This record gives sequence, C-alpha cells and structure tokens, in this order.
Amino acid sequence: MGSMKNKKGIIICMIMISILLLGGCGTKISHKSPEAVVKSLISAYQNQDEEAVKKAFGVNPDKKCAKEIQKEIDYNMDYFKAHEADKVEFRKSKSLGKFDKYELVYVWYDYKVKKQKETLEVPAMSFYYVKKKDKKYYVVPAKDVNEKMSENSRKEYSEFMKGDVYQEYDKAYQTFIRKNPKYENSLQNKFEEIVK
Repeated sequence: MGSMKNKKGIIICMIMISILLLGGCGTKISHKSPEAVVKSLISAYQNQDEEAVKKAFGVNPDKKCAKEIQKEIDYNMDYFKAHEADKVEFRKSKSLGKFDKYELVYVWYDYKVKKQKETLEVPAMSFYYVKKKDKKYYVVPAKDVNEKMSENSRKEYSEFMKGDVYQEYDKAYQTFIRKNPKYENSLQNKFEEIVK
C-alpha cells in the first residue's frame, strides 16, 4: 500500500513540475513603454511564440486574427527561424518621435548565431509604430500603417540615417558582412526552404 501512495505522489509531483516548466516558456510581453513592447515583439519572434506576438499587437491570441496580420506574423516567425540564432541581444532602442497618436520606435539588436567554434553577432534593426490604448502600448501591425504614417516614417528614417546610432549600426553591419560574405545568401536560402 505504501508504494502505491508513493507512486501517486511522484506522478503528482511530475505533473506539477511539467506545468511549472511549460508555464515558464511563454515570452513575457511588456506594455509599459513603446520601446518595451517593441523589444517584447522581437523576443516573441525569436522564441517562436505566436501567442506573445499577438499580445504585442493587441490581438486576442485565442481568436483568429486578420489574414494580413497572420501573414505578417508567419513571415517574421519564418525569418527569425532562418537565422538559426540561439537568442537576440538588444543594443539600443528609442522612440524617434510622435506622429498623430502613434510613436515610431527603432530597435537595434544582434542575432547570436553559434557556428562551430564561434558565435556570430548579426546586427539587425527594425522600426515599428506603437500606439497607446488603456495606458498600455501595442505594436501597430503593418496593415494598419496608412500612407501618412509611411511618409512620416520615411522622413524620420532619412533623418535617423544621418545620426550617430545609425552610423554605428551601419558600420557594425558592414564589418559583419565583410567577415561573413556568404551569410546573406545562406540566410535567404534557409528562409526559402522554410517557407516552401
């Protein structure tokens, strides 16, 4: 009889550990600032956590979302998967200013890709509009970026390119490509294999 109770205790304990481990796997989404939600989105893509991506967009993860949003999510999930990075590491992130009721945010991060004896640091930069709703920030999906917002982002981007942060990023990216000339083609090939 004692061994039966013991087995039940072990099984219950294993179930509890499984629940705790699985529960901890989800990407935490921070809505506290424009930069925080953009970083959360990038982390969710890296972790292949579609539920978290939807939360960053302010879309109910339990419901089907608009086709355009799903297409954007699928594309970015596949693109991150193609990098085969162990993680992403954030370097810089900042709002480039407000436009209407939106903020344009850039984030510079590195994909950390392990290759044989070294870890490659692949520089990447993304720009997203963010909106505030009920004291929380959400990333604006591409389908909701109108022509005026696009014009503004082009204007802000051309100004941003003249600044120190972009110059530093561009130098890091060019240095990486010189050292790893086949990386872009290899990435494109991996991406095409994934989307087939």
